[in-house]
Amino acid sequence: MSAYQTVVRIWRSARGRAWAVGGAVVVLAVVGSGLLPGPDGPSDGDEDSPAGTGQRKPGLTAAVSAPFSAFTEGYDCYRIPTLTTTQDGTLLAIAEARTSGCDDIGDIDLVLKRSTDEGRTWGPLQVIRGAGDPGAYGNPAPVVDSASGRITLLHAYSTWTPAPDGSRVRGPRELRLAHSTDDGASWTTDPAPQPQLKGADWAWVSVGPGHGVQLTPTRPDRPGRLVVSADYRTESGESGAQLLYSDDGGLTWKPGARWGAPEGTPAPNEPALTQLPDGRIYVNARSTATCGTSDHRVSAIIDDAAAPEVPAPGFVPVSGLPAPPASGSVLQLPGGPLLLSAPSRPGAEFSDRWTLAVRTSQDEGRTWSKDGAVVLRERAGYSDMAALPGGRVGLLYETANGTPHGYIKFTAFGPHELRAAAEDLTPRRTDDATGHHNDAVVHGSPRLGNRPGGGRALRFDGKDDFLRLIDCPDELRVGEGDFALTVWVQYKTRGQDRDSGRRQPLAWAYGQGPTARQIRIEADPATGRLEATVNAGTGPVSVTARTRTDDDTWHHVVLQRIGGRLELSVDGAPPATATGAAGDLRPAGAFTIHLGTQPDYRAYYAGALDDVRLYGRSLSRNDMARLRDGHDVTDQERVHLPFDGIR
Repeated sequence: MSAYQTVVRIWRSARGRAWAVGGAVVVLAVVGSGLLPGPDGPSDGDEDSPAGTGQRKPGLTAAVSAPFSAFTEGYDCYRIPTLTTTQDGTLLAIAEARTSGCDDIGDIDLVLKRSTDEGRTWGPLQVIRGAGDPGAYGNPAPVVDSASGRITLLHAYSTWTPAPDGSRVRGPRELRLAHSTDDGASWTTDPAPQPQLKGADWAWVSVGPGHGVQLTPTRPDRPGRLVVSADYRTESGESGAQLLYSDDGGLTWKPGARWGAPEGTPAPNEPALTQLPDGRIYVNARSTATCGTSDHRVSAIIDDAAAPEVPAPGFVPVSGLPAPPASGSVLQLPGGPLLLSAPSRPGAEFSDRWTLAVRTSQDEGRTWSKDGAVVLRERAGYSDMAALPGGRVGLLYETANGTPHGYIKFTAFGPHELRAAAEDLTPRRTDDATGHHNDAVVHGSPRLGNRPGGGRALRFDGKDDFLRLIDCPDELRVGEGDFALTVWVQYKTRGQDRDSGRRQPLAWAYGQGPTARQIRIEADPATGRLEATVNAGTGPVSVTARTRTDDDTWHHVVLQRIGGRLELSVDGAPPATATGAAGDLRPAGAFTIHLGTQPDYRAYYAGALDDVRLYGRSLSRNDMARLRDGHDVTDQERVHLPFDGIR
């Protein structure tokens, strides 16, 4: 009996009793980048708590075992996990093993570990591809044929060369094939290139990552079709997804249904697939649209893998599913829910890959429940799932300390655990009053209070409280022109910050580092004054306030650029100024604006903030006086956070 048949039998016997979600679709989600393991990053505090309660449920077991660990067994970093169950129930964990750092381009091998006890322990590391070859093997996409037991491993291959600046340049990329007929113990040595699976005008091609599927047989005497997902980019710039299929147990492969994104629309990237109970193929993919939208995943349903095109409407955005850009995995359990593992912390940056959780959909993935079960509240990246012979679900995923990549861990869960750990995963927010809807996501447990003579205020504990403005809308990109950032602040320098010299970040827009475009305001514990910095990519320009502000009373702060001059004013007094602040501050890619922390989360603000505003122009003396007196100034206002409440 195949693993698939075993799961069907177990699932049907438990239907309505174990999972008891009435055919719901379930999603596994990862929320929380970096290259290699580093210092511990923060958890997301109570952001994952049931709304308004500040309470957490225990969550699912984070890890049963760790098949691959960074800086072990000859490799610096392990990425792109793939999980599959063989015909005899052996569990295969396949990954990219990267020999120097965690870069996507370089000497990368495909490695495997096998488990015969449902992931509790793993055998020795095996190199499937790449031993003695400096090329890059990647994106493993295994699929098992239930008739023969043969495992087919489609994967990508490319060469690379060093660039003059020390970076790496990837060579042409192609798809290749490997087979195993002994449950992954050994693999064919012929690289078996598959040129028929790459279009003549394609500049890029890849498969998965993640396992493929075998469709339900349409005739008793014919095995089910094998299907694997792929994505591509043409030389003319079209991006899209395609299905690859085999009707002879994986020996030969053909290109199937294809969909190219119309110009100006989101394209599917790193698609994952599964078969729905009615026989159709469900595909859920990472979207190429990152900024200006909260919909970072797209999906499609396909009737026939061998058809020339994906049927209309093709890939459409999945709304109500918070997710940063990252790969995910889908798994339809027979007679029950569909599982999806994917990053789910809202945000447009790779660094937003945190918190592994499970949510549900009642309509084949078109809408999603707010409830879910957390697996890991810390940083985690790509993942893949497989049905285990005993009826549980196995999950293989990336994580590390302070970064989502480097280690690959395994966990498993059953239906009762999933239901018991369910909690409201809706991100808490505080509203933008401008009408631009640039609401801030609330992390930790900042407390609402009052500012005398003003409105509400938000107090941060200096430990894990902070806010994020996400999805990088165009109106929050400060370019070459004037701008103004205003905020009410109240704080007192802490002894621990004075002793360490650590600055407290009040507001930090965009990137971090000596060449990153950025705008920031920090409290300097040595002087008791605020310091503001802008960087147009050529180096920082800073200005320090003329007076102290660490006296635990409220101060109105205005940072603005007028021409090439930077001004920092406190309580309407003459501003401190600095020259040389001209230049384009607009981030080249996705960005986040943080309040109460900095982008690497190594320092936090302890104090209160109120009435945060960003303008696409400088402010006059009269404008600033009106703001101090509690009046609105709305001309070219890009965001206004009055902190009237948290929802």
